Parts: sequence; structure tokens; C-alpha cells
Amino acid sequence: MVSLTTRGTTHRLAINAQSDLVFGVLRDTSHWPYLDGLTVYSERVGGDDREHELRISVVANGALSSSHCRRFLDAAGRRIVFEVSRPEAPLLRLAGGWAVSEGGDADQGLAVVTLSHEYEVDDGAAELSSWIHRSIDDFGQRELAALKLGSERLAALLRQHSGAKEVDLDNGRPVHD
Repeated sequence: MVSLTTRGTTHRLAINAQSDLVFGVLRDTSHWPYLDGLTVYSERVGGDDREHELRISVVANGALSSSHCRRFLDAAGRRIVFEVSRPEAPLLRLAGGWAVSEGGDADQGLAVVTLSHEYEVDDGAAELSSWIHRSIDDFGQRELAALKLGSERLAALLRQHSGAKEVDLDNGRPVHD
């Protein structure tokens, strides 16, 4: 019988961009290799805009790691839940979620993003548990920092080139007051 240890991490970060823009960056994974510096390859291999499977390759701990990931999107709630289909050993399960909310004054374009990870490790790999936790923790912080940088750059470019405070991401049009 396998004995499991379940652990998790949660990170929160404010981003100076509209929450819809930040959610749009998270929703459309096709551009992740150009934005985050962690993702080498990302392709949606099945599903629709509410539930789909991705094939992703990332650089983690100085090595290339590839996986399949299921994602469940709640666009109205600006939430994404994910689970890696077959995590690499010694992980037995890796899942988590993104939540984007408005923070402070919504007119100022401040989004607050929460990223959580939950994972299970066989107790037989207990000596690796701390290393795994640090790796997932570090990767989550790097993902958020990359999301912040990419989203803030995109928001600044859209404002600069449109003369508008916001951009309707679904239609790709500036919103003028």
C-alpha cells in the first residue's frame, strides 16, 4: 500500500493591469513561450474554451520537463483549475489553480493573482519532499513574476497604441471613454 504526503503552496501578487487582460494572458497559452521565459512549448491538443488539454514543455530546475495538463476555465469568475495528467516521479499528483481578481481601485487597472499548487509525493520519497516543495514554490514565484512582467508590458503597449484606458480582449478593440 502506498502512503501519500499531500502538500501545497499559495502565492499572491498584484499586477498593474486590468484583471480581464491578465486572465486573457493566462487563458491563451499559445503565446506563453514568448512571455514567461519558463515555457518552451505550449499547444492545446484537445477540448474547448471551458475545458481542454495542453501539451507543455517548461524549464524547471535547469532541466526541460514536458507534460500533459488538463485545464478547467471559469471565464466569468476568472479562475483556472489545472491538473498534470502524468507527473514525473517522485510526484504522484500535481494540480492547482489560478484566480484573478480586482484589487484596489478597478479603474487603476490593478489585478490580484493567486496561484496555488497541490501535490502528492509517495512517503517513500520523503527525503525529496523538501526539495520538491522548494522547486514548486520557486517555479510558482517565477511564473507569477513572468505573468506580471508580460501583463504589465502588454497593458502599457495597448494603452500607448490605442490612447484608451482599457482594451476589450474578446474583440481586440480599445475602449474609449
